[in-house]
Amino acid sequence: MDLYYQNETLYIDINHTLTAQNYLKFKDRIFKIVRDYGVDRVVVENNPVTFKNRYFLNQMKHEYASIYHGDFLIK
Repeated sequence: MDLYYQNETLYIDINHTLTAQNYLKFKDRIFKIVRDYGVDRVVVENNPVTFKNRYFLNQMKHEYASIYHGDFLIK
């Protein structure tokens, strides 16, 4: 996973398949960055386009929307 911040947007490149265990670590890390730095826009690039990753990313998107008021995009 690669993270970088540019033009007030946090970009995340996922290069592996998410499992339930690493999803929780991933989500906690992203939400901590959003809280600590006041990021309003998150863009996730799902490189290994798998249904499983899509499920976890959609779950994260819904959790993000219920807590924060920014944009969360999945590509």
